[in-house]
Amino acid sequence: MIQPQSQCTACARYRSPASRENTRNLDGPFCAAFPDGIPDDVYEMRVDHRLPIDGDNGLQWVARDGAEYPENALATPDQ
Repeated sequence: MIQPQSQCTACARYRSPASRENTRNLDGPFCAAFPDGIPDDVYEMRVDHRLPIDGDNGLQWVARDGAEYPENALATPDQ
């Protein structure tokens, strides 16, 4: 079984809480679109952030080098 990947980890704007850019000591991942922390609905693929989302500061998903949007990770109902 393929392990699902968040759209966020394939995005050029993504920053881990362990990154040196985390000068505010956030507990979770953040990015330029969501500098106060990525909302669960975005990180857990309940919404497609290639489209605008309220509160994203006008910034959407952008592929990091060598990455593609993880289509297989879109949230689906439990089976």
